[in-house]
Amino acid sequence: MADPRFGVLGPLEVSLGERPVDLGGLRPRMLLALLLSTGGQEVAFHRIVEVLWGAEPPATALGTVHSHLARLRRALEPERPPRSPARVLVRVGAGYAVRPGAGRLDADRFSELAAEGQDLVAAGRYRPGREALDAALAEWRGGAYADFPDAPFALVAARRLEEQRVQARIDRMAAEVGLGRHEAAVAELSGLAREHPGRERLWQLLAVALYRSGRQVDALDVLREARATLTGRFGVDPGPALHALEAAILRHEPVALDGQAPAVVPVGLPVPPAPLVGRAAELTAVSDLLREARIVTVTGPPGVGKSRLVLEYAHRHAELTGVPPVLWPGEPGPETRLLIVDGPGPVPVDRLGPAVRVLAAAREPLGLPGEALLELGPLPLDDAVDLFAARAGRVLLEAPERGVAAAVCRAVGCLPAAVERAAALTRALPVAALAVHLREDPAGLLGPAADPLGGALLPADAALLGRLAVFEGGFDLDAMDAVAPGQQQRLPGLVGRSLVQVVRDRSSGVPHRYRLGRPLRQYAAGLVDDDERARAVRRHRDWVRRLAGEASTGLRTAAADDWLRRLHRERRNVRAALRHALADGDGAAAVDVAGGVAWYWFHHGATAEGTAWLRAALAAGGQDRSSSGQAARSRAQLGLSALRSIAGDVPAAVVQAHEAVWAAERAGHDYLRADALCCLSFVAAASGDAAFAGAAASRSYRAADVVGWPDLRAQAGMVSGHARYLAGDLSAAADLLAEARRAGRECGYGWVVTVAGWLAVEVALDRARHDEARQSALRLVDRLGDAPTVSSWLVTSLSLARALTLTGDGEAGALLWGAVTGIGRKVGLTAQRIGRAHAHRNHHGAPAHRHTAAYVRGLEMTRAEAAALIATLTP
Repeated sequence: MADPRFGVLGPLEVSLGERPVDLGGLRPRMLLALLLSTGGQEVAFHRIVEVLWGAEPPATALGTVHSHLARLRRALEPERPPRSPARVLVRVGAGYAVRPGAGRLDADRFSELAAEGQDLVAAGRYRPGREALDAALAEWRGGAYADFPDAPFALVAARRLEEQRVQARIDRMAAEVGLGRHEAAVAELSGLAREHPGRERLWQLLAVALYRSGRQVDALDVLREARATLTGRFGVDPGPALHALEAAILRHEPVALDGQAPAVVPVGLPVPPAPLVGRAAELTAVSDLLREARIVTVTGPPGVGKSRLVLEYAHRHAELTGVPPVLWPGEPGPETRLLIVDGPGPVPVDRLGPAVRVLAAAREPLGLPGEALLELGPLPLDDAVDLFAARAGRVLLEAPERGVAAAVCRAVGCLPAAVERAAALTRALPVAALAVHLREDPAGLLGPAADPLGGALLPADAALLGRLAVFEGGFDLDAMDAVAPGQQQRLPGLVGRSLVQVVRDRSSGVPHRYRLGRPLRQYAAGLVDDDERARAVRRHRDWVRRLAGEASTGLRTAAADDWLRRLHRERRNVRAALRHALADGDGAAAVDVAGGVAWYWFHHGATAEGTAWLRAALAAGGQDRSSSGQAARSRAQLGLSALRSIAGDVPAAVVQAHEAVWAAERAGHDYLRADALCCLSFVAAASGDAAFAGAAASRSYRAADVVGWPDLRAQAGMVSGHARYLAGDLSAAADLLAEARRAGRECGYGWVVTVAGWLAVEVALDRARHDEARQSALRLVDRLGDAPTVSSWLVTSLSLARALTLTGDGEAGALLWGAVTGIGRKVGLTAQRIGRAHAHRNHHGAPAHRHTAAYVRGLEMTRAEAAALIATLTP
């Protein structure tokens, strides 16, 4: 049997051959309409539930949706053998999609015929163009998705289709005028122009039809009405085409039969070989800058697409204004409004009229008074993948293939020119193989850029660029001084030539960081010899080593959030330093770096990455018996224990904590010993050994109290409260945790304040003080805000979700529980497993079955969306 035919340009209808298909009631019909409205794309299951029932679905929603899907599948493919895969209504990822056969959806047929007719009319083939447009408009049986006038998804799809319908009617009128059927066209155009008064082309076509009918006065009246309507109702001036038409009518000159102004060809500008992909924001930025400045220069590194962006803007400017730009050194005419400069000047601005704007593409600013700059960077990854797909002639719809294409784009720094060269290689290599080769040797595969440095460099500048190539994640001025001391005065020259890119602070716009694009960095590494390269690598490693040491202290202070953000900015440099240290056999440096940044991995929930680096570093470090070596091992083992704990591997966490204590004792390092005892207490308690945990906490507290370390005293109080909680002494636990929070606030140790607060919420829940737990959890999550600590936010938000459910707000509790689960999956953490001894308690306050749909919706939420939900709950 043939595939079903679908109709959405009117009431929803489906037929098999000549027989209409019974779709059932309103909800299965709405489900099918929703799937058809996406053009074959996946609709997530939680979205289906939300569309069918809104914010409060019944408890039976999940089963009902599956029942509707099964019924629709049987109706659409009645002869499909049992257990054979569906071809029309298919499962895609975590959702469903409808994939009509070619030409089996009326909206698709309409769009294809309308586009064909528009192309024919534009080419001057009016008769076949009108026939195609008539066939397109005949597909309509009423309003699109007419059965669902109030459904948001239908409103969006119907609005898009109605826009295409209006355009098809306009194109058909252009064909009528082109065929000389002026009198017939006037009547319909009069109604259309007043129905859609903001469309200049309708007014233009109406005036042309009237003028060609011998009604010059009526044509001029229409143009005056158009001007009054556009300025009075819409606040815009008529475009050049209407002005030119009015002037031609007044001079009794012939006008274009199809009502369109003659195509404007920018003088001297090449025609782009292919459509521009991405850069919508940059094109808008160019337009905004040209309104404020007379000269705008687009700068950026080689291959970033400066000339292509400027060329695109020039062609769009010509289409919009009807006045062609001029490519320098062409001579601007009296009507010229835009001069295009591709490359360095000089541009004699003093000889240009005051209305002329200059748009330039150059490696360096032109250096002219009043010049505004737009620095062009690499494409966003999604746009780069789209560009790769377009140039490779592929449609990358499935996530795995897009992921491989993304690896290719990342390997070439998402530079458009390099992405296009890589796409050309897909004729010879599979995309997966291309990704592997590009990671290993992009220059060897793609070939060098025509002029990667934009001209010769002074030897000192070339040497500086070669040293800066060791930075894999960008650098600030202090880092640059560590690797290339005394060279800051040369940096502006490299920035001016777009060899070093400036990263500006988002709020202030002040330059605070610099970077080399990946392809240029790999090229620059060859500008210095092996000895100089090795020196730069050692200096980079030493800088990261110092940074890690400072961070390990800073993360225990009030500046912890700033340190977490700084380490996040430097994460690629940290990886590079660890990689080089391990490759060079410098195990001591690897242990220092990994141990120093372990708490960054802990707070960000990067358990897999952190565990891998720490294990490799400890193995490379060997058995260094020196005091400093044992202290470094203790820090690294302490970090490894913490990571294994939040990953749910509590036995391994206990082993590593014991190792950390012994290493600190061998080092004679009392502070580290007390710190490691705190960790041992926490993970021992999580393993269920509350007695041992209490003893370890007491030893840590005594050591911290004797020497007077306030951060360790607060931390020891927190783990003591944790031990008492798991021992069942809830009153003593509450007192100890309250004192730990007070001590943590006094010394600025925010992590202790957070964890002690979370444990206090757990204590309140176990004491059945649910309202107290809810308010405490809300305050705690609000204090965390957007702080860059994922693990603490997850466990605290999970406790809040439990409190919400136990205080009668089951819908919000289920949503938040789902959000915690979904966000945790993305970083590889399961909040319910952090501290295994809590696992049995986590079921208390879990989402009820009737809130399953809310939980499913929560799985798709981001942390920002979860924060917005929590904000609505704060009194």
